[in-house]
Amino acid sequence: MKMSSTQGPHSLAFRVMRLCRPSLHVEIPVRFDPSDLLFGEDLFDDPVAASHLPRLLADTVSATAADGSTTSADPSDLSYRNRFLLQHPSDSLGLPGLLLLPQSFGAIYLGETFCSYISINNSSNFEVRDVTIKAEIQTERQRILLLDTSKSPVESIRAGGRYDFIVEHDVKELGAHTLVCTALYNDNDGERKYLPQYFKFMVANPLSVRTKVRVVKVGWFKLIE
Repeated sequence: MKMSSTQGPHSLAFRVMRLCRPSLHVEIPVRFDPSDLLFGEDLFDDPVAASHLPRLLADTVSATAADGSTTSADPSDLSYRNRFLLQHPSDSLGLPGLLLLPQSFGAIYLGETFCSYISINNSSNFEVRDVTIKAEIQTERQRILLLDTSKSPVESIRAGGRYDFIVEHDVKELGAHTLVCTALYNDNDGERKYLPQYFKFMVANPLSVRTKVRVVKVGWFKLIE
């Protein structure tokens, strides 16, 4: 059994996403009339067709009042003057009810628990076997092991499949951190390959303490801000 170098194509690849609370997806509401979905704007160029449109929409077009009651809208009004009126108080919030997942690691502060969702994907057209996975956090002072499957390797990852896991680490140091993910696996031709990937992030201090010394006539005072 031979071991390949880290250079060259790999069947596997790591994908890392930080686990944290999703945020509310806020968008500016774009209001439209139901007729916009059913008819083209060139319909109004034909006076005969436009004259029949109010009758066709009379039974379907309605407006919701602020108190929740439903009132019939004027089907003859085909203008855009009512498109931006708030039909319900919640319309002003611009919240469609969707949650937005984090798109990056974001800000990580000292004392937090760093929690990450890691997925190793098999993007090849064949199965890989005997996959040994390691995940470590490397700082300027130490290297902390988060996951090690050496004693019980993943038996196989099918073509197009993946293996997912979650790691956690209590952040106790400031500065640069590196999440090191490695995989050792057997390729389709029986070659043993080694895949390392590195994901860097910074840990900031959540508090900032500054001191100033000022001279006054009555004595010395030390101010802490």
